[in-house]
Order: sequence, then structure tokens, then C-alpha cells
Amino acid sequence: MPTRIVFAAPGIKSGVLTQVFLEEPENVSEAVVASGGSPFTLTANTSRRETVWINPSLIAYWTAYTPSRKRADEYASPGGP
Repeated sequence: MPTRIVFAAPGIKSGVLTQVFLEEPENVSEAVVASGGSPFTLTANTSRRETVWINPSLIAYWTAYTPSRKRADEYASPGGP
């Protein structure tokens, strides 16, 4: 199951920014701990499956990502997002 990470983003109007990553929540936890506070990479759930450097000090929290019904149907179809 993908992971949604919420980042503290003071320059953004709402103050937060979210992104869905392909890694499981447990893998995100392991990456945060293993990084020792240094940036680490995760795979963003975009059409290009981009590798993204994460600054752990900006992570507000993360949770398992449960797509909406429409999104779930897209994920189930061959060649989904």
C-alpha cells in the first residue's frame, strides 16, 4: 500500500504539502530511522515514478494511502497511474 506523506511547508498558503509515495508506510519508517536525520530517497507516485530526495525534518506525518474509489479503479486497471 502506498504512503501519503504530509510535509510542513511554511511558504505554502495552507502550511502543508502532501505527496503519495510507492513505498509502504513501514518502509518509510525504516528509511527515516536509517537516515539519521539526513536526506533520503523515496519513489513519488507520479506518472514518471520519480525518485525524490526527502528532508526528514520537514515531515509532519505519514499514513497509508487509501485512494478514492475512482483512483482505486485506476490503480486496478492495467497501466494505471
